[in-house]
Amino acid sequence: MPLYEYRCKECGEVVEFRSSMADKEKMAASLQCSSCGSAKLTQVFSGIALTSDSKSAASSPPPPSGGCCSGGMCNLQ
Repeated sequence: MPLYEYRCKECGEVVEFRSSMADKEKMAASLQCSSCGSAKLTQVFSGIALTSDSKSAASSPPPPSGGCCSGGMCNLQ
């Protein structure tokens, strides 16, 4: 289930909520800051971290590399 982060416009506190993607809109409409109780929240978009354990990383081939573009349009100038 995705984790959504919201920043309170009143006190600046960042609060996290878990919700299915299907229920996100309904969940967002009922949010309140856990610090000050305000309903004035704005969604924060943060990066994600991808990790793997050493076993799967060692057995996986390296990603393909080379070439300057994947669409084969390097000749166009």
